[in-house]
Amino acid sequence: MILLFPCEPFSPRRIDPDFVTEYEAARSVGFACFAYSHEDLEVGDIATCLKILPDPGEDRQVLVRGWMVPGETYRKLHDGLSDRGFTPITSPDAYDEAHYLPLAYQHTEGHTSRSAWIEGDSPDDAWDLYQSFRHADAIIKDWVKSAKSRWKDGCYIPASTSEERFREIFKVFRHERGKLFNRGVVLREFLPIVERGSDIRGLPLVEETRLFFWQGEVLVLPDERSPSPLDEIGRWKEIATRFRSSFLTIDVALLEDGSWRIVETGDGQVSGLPVGLDPTRFYASLWNKSFGG
Repeated sequence: MILLFPCEPFSPRRIDPDFVTEYEAARSVGFACFAYSHEDLEVGDIATCLKILPDPGEDRQVLVRGWMVPGETYRKLHDGLSDRGFTPITSPDAYDEAHYLPLAYQHTEGHTSRSAWIEGDSPDDAWDLYQSFRHADAIIKDWVKSAKSRWKDGCYIPASTSEERFREIFKVFRHERGKLFNRGVVLREFLPIVERGSDIRGLPLVEETRLFFWQGEVLVLPDERSPSPLDEIGRWKEIATRFRSSFLTIDVALLEDGSWRIVETGDGQVSGLPVGLDPTRFYASLWNKSFGG
């Protein structure tokens, strides 16, 4: 198995600075690592995106570590790699299922916040959707991300919000997502997650943990604490096996009542490593689990 990392813009043989540490860590434990151009991928120029990849040889399986892209873009990358003789480990359907909340919800319902969604960005349809959330606090997002940086005026919707105020929040949310808006609108019942202060922007810092899974097994266990998401590790592993993807993330959060809930899932290829996690430890675990060490 080889790993692909995004190159620095306009410097195809230099790794993007945001991924240099991961690239070096992956190489140090034995992975063959190469670069691809995220910028060319975004514009659909797959030939240029993959131009410096070697012939696949015996190492045909490929795992990508890079920036988040829409499912349609990932499919182009997948097909381009396949045309070159490589075997991407994550199929486009598996990517979509982990990446888009409405597709993941079939596997997480009952373990996550109550959610509903529409395709597209019609404010009228979004208002109609809100009627089943009127009596609870909620958040608004697209099928992938919210406008959390505008928490009070573009993300959080208090219970019994008026139509006028709802449309104001929707307008801010849609403006903030801009060209990154993905597929449709999602409303989720607000989860009272335990807070640990706030950041410099005033946004709450919450008790949340990202778990990476490889073939249904946790790659790197988080630091032990009490209470810990590890107390329910069997639950998270069982849910992970419901997904088609061999490499995905499940973010779990501690609620004020002491229970743990899933916040979101994601494709492991485009999910950032948790702050404080040693990349060498992460890639050593990936190497050991993928090669049976």
